[in-house]
Amino acid sequence: MKTRILVAWLALGVFLPLPLAAKEKKPTGPPAPIGWLNLQAGSRSFSVPEPDFQKVTRNLARGALLPVFKTKEKRGAKFAQVGALNFGMGSSELGWVEINSSDLKPPESYPLDSELLRLLGAPYLDDFTAEHTDIARFLVRQAQGPPALLCYVLTAPLSMAKLVIFTLSQGRYLPGAALNILITEMKAGITSLEIRDLVGDGSDCVITKEPFHEQAQTYGTNLLIRKIADGQFQVLWQAPIEFQNLSQYSSKMEILQPPEQNIGVPGTVTTGDVTFRPSGRGQEPVWKGKIEFFVFGRDKAVDSVNIEKVCPWDGQGFAPLR
Repeated sequence: MKTRILVAWLALGVFLPLPLAAKEKKPTGPPAPIGWLNLQAGSRSFSVPEPDFQKVTRNLARGALLPVFKTKEKRGAKFAQVGALNFGMGSSELGWVEINSSDLKPPESYPLDSELLRLLGAPYLDDFTAEHTDIARFLVRQAQGPPALLCYVLTAPLSMAKLVIFTLSQGRYLPGAALNILITEMKAGITSLEIRDLVGDGSDCVITKEPFHEQAQTYGTNLLIRKIADGQFQVLWQAPIEFQNLSQYSSKMEILQPPEQNIGVPGTVTTGDVTFRPSGRGQEPVWKGKIEFFVFGRDKAVDSVNIEKVCPWDGQGFAPLR
């Protein structure tokens, strides 16, 4: 009998430490930043280490505000380890960027991600949602008052994304206007975001690329230019840089005039790009691209037109592309 009791206690001794250890395990998460890096002056080269000792380099967008976790010096240059959202992949990654000492802001300058999520409330108060949410921050200068803190809040596993304006009030950032961002099956939310002074009035513009998906063969990506006016988002311009509409075809192929009127019509595939050229005190968008025309049953385009169009500022917004 004593032997059986001893064996039972030994069995408990084997199995008990595992759940006890699990209870004592401390939650993991991103460390608190030691400072912030403001890329208001322009983009920077961002180097991400790979497991095979290689490096992937991409550009960080103008206007980004990045948490800094470490600094180091190498060959007389100073580098910072920062966290940055990879818009294409829909997740944050750590990498290194060269900095000047004057680039760094103290850690108390801006609220942590956990504080921003708390201010946003439900559903970001849920532990799972908070753990799987990434935040990309940008500083948007305003003609009157301090810069607005613009946050792209992405919860990829739950197909949730939004743009939120946080404004500084009595030393605290408070949430304001927000936009829900569509996440399609093909691409997630916003695929790029940058800040530019386009109007020249002291207030920055927010430039985003946002995919859309209407039908199986009707989809694309819009480039939008927004401004923050009186705490609200204001759209100044919108134009597709990709637009495929092959879900249906016109019974008779006809090239409309002016040619930009053909963008998005049935049986067309549009590809383009937007650059910005100086104009007056600011910059204006220039759309350059090609429209290809298709007929049912043929894989190759039967015709195409090339377009380059300048969309100047008219005092309220930029002239429409079409």
